[in-house]
Amino acid sequence: MLRKAGVKDLNSINRVIELCLYNRPVTERIKKLTLSSLLLEPTDLNYMAIWVVGEPATGVLGLQKIDEGMLLHSIYVDPSKSNQGVGSKLFRHALQLTANNNQDRLIVKAFSESVGFFKKIGFTPSYIFDYPHTLEIVI
Repeated sequence: MLRKAGVKDLNSINRVIELCLYNRPVTERIKKLTLSSLLLEPTDLNYMAIWVVGEPATGVLGLQKIDEGMLLHSIYVDPSKSNQGVGSKLFRHALQLTANNNQDRLIVKAFSESVGFFKKIGFTPSYIFDYPHTLEIVI
């Protein structure tokens, strides 16, 4: 079940983010340094829409409407739920929310190791932001 997240979901959301981070192909030091910047806090609910799959959360989607389009802040799937359609459900929802908000593009600032995934699902390089792995999909 896909639903909008609230403060009560933050512990399970952050658990999913942690599991995903520790599966990244980077050094332990980078994982340690990165974790605190990725974990969500109650104030994040004030500027982005966060959606989850599952109870507790097994998939997380974070979106923010910006002038240039819809920014995909996060899309995480519990590694134990990989290849079970959770990520596809979240991605379809992100596209739908982008259209519902009268935006014509979904933008992501991806980790370098995620660029291939985003290109595989239709994203192309974008120069909207001064960030090396900015990608977008026009809807």
